[in-house]
Amino acid sequence: MSVTLPSIEVIFRQLAASFVSRSERGIAALILRDATEGSGESFFRFGDATQVPEDEFTAANQQYIKDALSFGPLRVSVVKVGASGTLADALAILVQKEQTGWITVCGGTTQDWSDLSSWIKAREKEQKSWKAVCYNTTAPDCMHIVNLVNPKVTFGDARGEVEGSQYAPSLAGLLAACNVLRGATGYVCGNLAAVEEPEDVNAAVGAGKFVLVNEDDQVKVGVDVNSLTTTNGSTQTEDMKYIETVEAMDLMRDDITNTFRTDYRGKYKNTTANQMLLLAAINGYFRDLGDENVLDPTYDNTAGVDVTSQRNAWIDSGKAEAAEWDDGKVISTPYKRTVFLGGDVKILGSMTDLRFVVALM
Repeated sequence: MSVTLPSIEVIFRQLAASFVSRSERGIAALILRDATEGSGESFFRFGDATQVPEDEFTAANQQYIKDALSFGPLRVSVVKVGASGTLADALAILVQKEQTGWITVCGGTTQDWSDLSSWIKAREKEQKSWKAVCYNTTAPDCMHIVNLVNPKVTFGDARGEVEGSQYAPSLAGLLAACNVLRGATGYVCGNLAAVEEPEDVNAAVGAGKFVLVNEDDQVKVGVDVNSLTTTNGSTQTEDMKYIETVEAMDLMRDDITNTFRTDYRGKYKNTTANQMLLLAAINGYFRDLGDENVLDPTYDNTAGVDVTSQRNAWIDSGKAEAAEWDDGKVISTPYKRTVFLGGDVKILGSMTDLRFVVALM
C-alpha cells in the first residue's frame, strides 16, 4: 500500500508515545587512546561493566568505561585509537556509528578539550545534537558543551584524589543517564568521596562552568548548566543555559527533522493543504509531549507557518509585492520547494530551588 499523507500524524504520535522509552537514557561516547593490541577493532558498544574485555584496553581505560557505565546510560560507545591517535580520527569513526551522544576524551589534554569544543560548535551550526563534556577549557559559550572545572576529585576507591579531568567520563555517563526525563541538579556522584570546589561556586556557575559540590557528606552536581553565557533573547535564551532544556530542544528538533526527511520530503507537493496536515501532526506531537511533562501542558504549544521568513523569501526572489501581502495571503502562498515553519513551546524544567515563607501570628 502506498504511503498517504495522513500517516505523518501516526508517525508523530508513535514518536510521542515512545518518548519515555527513547528518552529515559542517552548515550555516552568515550574517546580513548590505547596501544593495547586486542582485537584490532576501533569501535565498541557496552551496556554494562561485565561486557568490557580486559585484553582490549589498559586498566586505566577499562576503569573510565566502567565509571561511565556505573550511572546507567543506555550504552557507552567507545572509540579506540592508537597511543598517538588524533581526536579527528576518533570523531570520524564515531559519527559513522552514532548520531548523537555525550562525547568526552579519556585522559584528555588541553588541546583535546579545545579541539572537541570547536568540533561541537561546528556540529551545532549544522543542527546536529552532539554534546560534549570538556574540562576547564577556555569559555566555550555553547549550549552543547559542558565545562567541568573542579580542580581535584577524590574517588571512593583506591584511586583517591586525582585531577578533576579524570571525572569527565563519569560525568558523560551521568548526563547521558539523566537525558530528558530529569535534571542533573543535585544528582549524587556515587563514585566520589569528595571534590575540591572552585573558590566561588556561584561565580563559576554564572560563568557557564559545571561544578560538583560537597553536600550532606555526598558529592552532588551543583547546577545542571552548560557553558552558554551569551544570550540574545530569541535563539539563545536564559533557559538554554540548562542542560535539560537543551536535551528537550534537541529531541524535538531531531524527531521533527528526521520524520520530515524520511516520510515527507520529496513525497508530497508543497501546497498549503499539505503544510496544514504536517502542522496538525506536529501540533499533536506537542500535545503528547505536554502529557509527558516535557512541555508545559498549560501552555499553548503550537507550530505554524513562519510568515516572516516565507514573506522575505518571496521578496528576495523578486516578488516585491509580497511586502504588502497580509499574513493570510503569505500562508496560502507556499514558497517554491521550501516549507517555512516555526514553533512556540514552553519546556518544563525540574524543580531546583525552594522559597518557603512562613508567616507567624
